[in-house]
Amino acid sequence: MKITTYFSGKYANQLLYCAMPLLISIGIQSCKNVQQTNGINSQAQINSGHNSQNSLDWAGVYQGQLPCADCSAIQTVITLNADGTFTKQYKYEGKGDSTYKENGTFSWDNHGGIIALKSSAGQQSYKVIENGLLQLDQSGNAVQGPSAGSYKLTKLDQQSIEEKYWKLTQLNGQQISYSGSKEPYMILKTGDSTVRGFAGCNGFGGHFELKPGNRILFSKMISTMMACSDLALEKQFMQVLNKADNYSQHGDTLYLNKARMAPLAQFVAVYLR
Repeated sequence: MKITTYFSGKYANQLLYCAMPLLISIGIQSCKNVQQTNGINSQAQINSGHNSQNSLDWAGVYQGQLPCADCSAIQTVITLNADGTFTKQYKYEGKGDSTYKENGTFSWDNHGGIIALKSSAGQQSYKVIENGLLQLDQSGNAVQGPSAGSYKLTKLDQQSIEEKYWKLTQLNGQQISYSGSKEPYMILKTGDSTVRGFAGCNGFGGHFELKPGNRILFSKMISTMMACSDLALEKQFMQVLNKADNYSQHGDTLYLNKARMAPLAQFVAVYLR
């Protein structure tokens, strides 16, 4: 009450007049601080928002057949590594057996949804989606029209040994060699749990069963009966399939084992053939 009485009348008016510039200055500065704070919060929300880069498990192998102007299709396999490097392999179907390979680095756009693959061959952009890549045009836009869905590469399940072409590379710890033009391989089919392949001289087929603990069982194996110079290799291959009771996988390498013994056979995944 004493303070109010002391600053009443003309003294209060004089004080208010003198303090007005200071009050206005403080108010303006406060607005600036609020705007700056809001700007920081908005930017933080943008940076912390969910996008393909921070929400999807994008590292891995992507495969598909892309449209080609002067061939049947372009078989394409792209491996994206967590360190920002990539490998791209491709083959022009109907134009020979040559396979091409590129290595390089990739970067993300500001929104974390598109990657640009850069190598000595040039640059190509892809939109990263759930379990896939969509190849964009040279302007960085999605391809439009009836063929738009043909520009998708599908991410492979790296943990699965099914639906992959497994090329035989070792038997009983020894590198294999074969004289024929066709390499020994096998493919495990998901739908009907069948296995098919080529053993060295003859094609073969049968059934397989996957069990918990990386256990595997091959059964009802049959093959054709042609003779050739690689018959000994074929016999060993078929014996391995009958003996194996478990498997192990390290990236693109598959091992068939018997109990805890040394691997009976070693295979590598081949994506272009």
